[in-house]
Amino acid sequence: MRRRNDLATGAILALAAVVATSAPTAAGESLPAGQAMPQSIGFDRHVEGLLGRLGCNAGTCHGSSRGKGGLKLSLFGADPTKDHEALADGGRIDTASPADSLLLRKPTDQVRHGGGRRLEPGSWEYQLLARWIEQGAKRGPDATVRRLVVLPGGLRLSGPKGGGDLRVTAEFVDGTREDVTALCTFRSTEEAVAEIDGSGRVRGRQPGFAFAVAGYGGAWASAEVLVPRSAPVGFVYPDVPADNVIDRIVLGRLRKLNIVPSAACADTEFLRRATIDVSGALPEPDEVRAFLADGRADKRARKIEELLVQPRHAALWATKFCDWTACDNDALEEPADLRPARARMWHDWFRKRVQQNVPYDRIVRGVLCGTTRGGEGLSSWTTGEIARLEAARIHGIDSSYADWPFLDLYWRRLSGTGPVPPERMAELTAAAFLGMRLQCAQCHRHPADRWTQADYRAFTNTFARVRFGQSPELRDAVVDLLEARRAGGRPAGPVPRLQETYLEAGRDRYLTDPATAKPLAPRPPGGPALDDTADPREALVAWMVSPGNPYFARNFANRVWQHYFGRGLVEAADEFADARPPDFPELLDALAAEFARSGYDIRRLERLVLNSRTCQLSSAQNETNAEDQSGLARFRPRRPMAEVVADLLHDACGVAPDYSPDAPAGARAVEVATSKPWNPLLIRVAKAFGRPARRQLCDCERRAEPVLAESLLLMSDPTLLELAHKGHAARLCKRGASDATAVEELYLAVLSRLPEPDERAAALDYLGAKQNRQAGLEGLLWVLVNTREFILVH
Repeated sequence: MRRRNDLATGAILALAAVVATSAPTAAGESLPAGQAMPQSIGFDRHVEGLLGRLGCNAGTCHGSSRGKGGLKLSLFGADPTKDHEALADGGRIDTASPADSLLLRKPTDQVRHGGGRRLEPGSWEYQLLARWIEQGAKRGPDATVRRLVVLPGGLRLSGPKGGGDLRVTAEFVDGTREDVTALCTFRSTEEAVAEIDGSGRVRGRQPGFAFAVAGYGGAWASAEVLVPRSAPVGFVYPDVPADNVIDRIVLGRLRKLNIVPSAACADTEFLRRATIDVSGALPEPDEVRAFLADGRADKRARKIEELLVQPRHAALWATKFCDWTACDNDALEEPADLRPARARMWHDWFRKRVQQNVPYDRIVRGVLCGTTRGGEGLSSWTTGEIARLEAARIHGIDSSYADWPFLDLYWRRLSGTGPVPPERMAELTAAAFLGMRLQCAQCHRHPADRWTQADYRAFTNTFARVRFGQSPELRDAVVDLLEARRAGGRPAGPVPRLQETYLEAGRDRYLTDPATAKPLAPRPPGGPALDDTADPREALVAWMVSPGNPYFARNFANRVWQHYFGRGLVEAADEFADARPPDFPELLDALAAEFARSGYDIRRLERLVLNSRTCQLSSAQNETNAEDQSGLARFRPRRPMAEVVADLLHDACGVAPDYSPDAPAGARAVEVATSKPWNPLLIRVAKAFGRPARRQLCDCERRAEPVLAESLLLMSDPTLLELAHKGHAARLCKRGASDATAVEELYLAVLSRLPEPDERAAALDYLGAKQNRQAGLEGLLWVLVNTREFILVH
């Protein structure tokens, strides 16, 4: 529905949303089949349900909630009391003559307005509103929805042309239940697979699966929709091995869809894919030969173990942790010229923990619960600690920082001229470690989840006492230090401009409940009130890592899945919400349960994923899975993250990286900690391939979709052309390798496989026609680098 500036929002837009999203109704038609017009209609129970459809479908989150004549309604029906007052006292309702109410005359176009005709007289929506006005336009029983249920919970259609109906029941806080199908908003998570109209009617389009999501009264529920492939007569599903919990769950769904997974990938494909994904590098030619010659049945599992303990693997994941925790150079404390060094400390802190396989819950506690003095809150400063803090201030780097138990740099960041406000830290923490985007709840009820302003503010109060600056204790310690220097006959020197992350004692900065104006106790979304007699962050982490927490383990399991498959079971990875169900809820639950049972062992979770047959499928399609886009029936090729692309280009050309001044010579791009590189090549690769600046609090900042700039850079970047001149081509010429040997070496170096016979013949013909042999080898290398096979993980 296109919005107009002169279109009154609130009730009129709500009615427009109802008509736009419901099944077409003719004048005089009553409620859809199976439902009767209720005898008593209260604002909260039914009329507010119509207004709720506005919030879900009319995009009000980004528009104005104020209509003509001063009409103002809460977004997404977050405040029914005030909404009722606005309608009842605003002259838009005539209980003596309901048909003369502006609430009905405007959307039926009896009174001209910017929105035009939006409601048919006599339709069930019209009747519902008219009956409510006729009965006195009163408030009804509490319409807060405790739970929404969609039946059937799983709908398997007969095929791509099949259909089915969904019914939605709301369970209210007063214990009553009611069929609210006609008042719900519906959407399909995969429109290409299945579509759903406003009455809950589902129609298949192509084989695959989707979720039908229903929303009513701020609550959400979903039902799985399977659209099986039309199998030919006599089709028998083959016996596919499924020894891994991942494979069993995935294969169970594929069987229901009559979709057969592709065969396992070839050894060369496995080696290349695993080496890129786990360590951000290409396998060496000799490594490829050795792997192909290895006849052991468990050689893939052995290779995975070898890759998981490589330092490059820890560096790659440290880079990802820096993304999630927003290690943004511009937000780090001054002076600006020392910010890259502090970013290096940040990266090293994560890298050491990944390399040592520190449990994930301990890593998160180290991030969230730290102070500069190691989590001791208001303890006294010692002279040695002051000296250490002063040295870090002067030199910008503490070489022992990675050994420190807490990442206090997470809290030592600036916004404009002062510290980052607790609201932003709450949003960042929720996105990074719970997979939630809470930003929308700052101003109104979250459009896709249950979170309210009170939830947002209570979570913010968890961090309201964390300060970055000079605490009274630090100020006194600095004064004592200067006096001690004078007493010892030494010059006091300049006063150190020292700052720390500390926990203040007072609760003056607690945000208040928007309804009562009383301070809110710290509380995580969906969790209990936190004990803030000490540090509420400690209580927060205890809740996060507790058994049964619905967010913590699932969020990280989803991030691991996203890394190895290119798409999360929840996508984006920080967008867990009631209105966005996972693609495979049972699979995500199984991964999270295994992760928690293991003591949050990151490496064990990766091992489980990497050793699954699902992760080792070929990207080649078969006759049953050609149309499948979401069922994990075949591997979906994707390009690596930008930093890995930079490293792969050096590997392919055979030149050691040099990303100075961002990192020492020989360091790889996944070891470059700064979010603002100075190295010209890294700047160009980062821009073309979507490396994030780490300023936005969402996963969307790292771009994964291909753009033209990527191809242009690979074809014409002068630095990359120089790399091709220096590396493999030059060495092959220098040692006098034959053309046949050179072709084989370049294929192994760039594509991690031997050339096919026709490729070998074409390459030899090309080299034979070149008078300058090295130029010919450089040209062949560049052709290989500019293939989709090189730039994609496949």
